Amino acid sequence: MVPPKNLTRVTTYVNPEIAKALEEWAEKDERSVSWLAGKLIEKGIQQHQQSQTKAKNESSNED
Repeated sequence: MVPPKNLTRVTTYVNPEIAKALEEWAEKDERSVSWLAGKLIEKGIQQHQQSQTKAKNESSNED
């Protein structure tokens, strides 16, 4: 399978238990581990950005 040209490859290492959980989840959802990991990273980034924005807004409201 050729990855889409608009995506960048990211490589990581995880504990065997995490890898197994990802594999089981991906298989259950009929997705690849790569696709699932990418979606989880996207969600984590979105949550992080939202918390950063919230913290920044709360900080500016205190001034």
